[in-house]
Amino acid sequence: MSESVVVCHTFLPDGQLARWQADFPGIPFHDAREPEAFARHKTDATIAFGLPPFDALAGMTKLRWIQLASAGVPGALCPLASERALKVTNLAGLYGPTIAEHALGMMLILSRNLHVAERQQAAKVWDQGVNRTMRNLAGSTLGVIGLGNIGVNIARLGQAMGMRVVGCRRSAKVAAHVDQVYACNDRNCVAAEADVVVVAAPLTRETNAFLGRDFFAALRPGALVINVSRGPVIDEPALIEALQSGKVAGAGLDVFAVEPLPAESPLWTLPNVLVSPHYSGDVVNFSTAPADRFTRNLHNWLGRRELEGCVLLDLGY
Repeated sequence: MSESVVVCHTFLPDGQLARWQADFPGIPFHDAREPEAFARHKTDATIAFGLPPFDALAGMTKLRWIQLASAGVPGALCPLASERALKVTNLAGLYGPTIAEHALGMMLILSRNLHVAERQQAAKVWDQGVNRTMRNLAGSTLGVIGLGNIGVNIARLGQAMGMRVVGCRRSAKVAAHVDQVYACNDRNCVAAEADVVVVAAPLTRETNAFLGRDFFAALRPGALVINVSRGPVIDEPALIEALQSGKVAGAGLDVFAVEPLPAESPLWTLPNVLVSPHYSGDVVNFSTAPADRFTRNLHNWLGRRELEGCVLLDLGY
């Protein structure tokens, strides 16, 4: 079967379509980012760069491979891809350093009360009382939930800050930059030791509401919580209760159960919450890295070699 590529991902580096066409002269590349263009080319597509609209997948009978332009994998895609024997690849392995920096930035802002100082600056208020609840990261314990590429990079930065690092993963095998690794079922052991918890686990059936009331009950009083994975990994009402009670001293959240974050959510106005609009990985997203991975993978696909970032459909990541 001859290949035909539909490009569905919104962002492309300048000149990328022309470069692909020059590199793969026998393969048509269709810019299908607009609905009309997608409708014209979807039935002939064998490969998609970016996720096509879900309601169109049933009619894309020639489709054999989807290259996602994200590390996250939509849960509904996995059973459909399994049923259709579709190959799915993602951008796993590309986001670690940049998302780790975002997590570290949130840790520093909350631990040094810079979010409070910023509000004081806006109000032209000089109040050094902000220093009373300031803390050092050095000498404290960082707990990382999920020790894939992103989690290990967070651990690396935490260790560089002088923190002891504990974490959990599907198995309790050793992870770089982590002093103590627990299995996921022992995640409350991480809570009991951590002064700062950073969530970096993928969203799957098993990790939906993975951190709930029992986790926050086990957490050290006054801990900080950072989430740079997916919102539903945390039971959001349980986190809000812990923030309102003071059990959690502060939270830095880049992801939420519902996005955009609804205007009525108390997370907007809780004084101990730092909100960022799900952009911790966008340095990668607006770079050449996604297109470069697709280029390498397309060479591998044509050469019948192993692809980078193959999604394990039974696990969901």
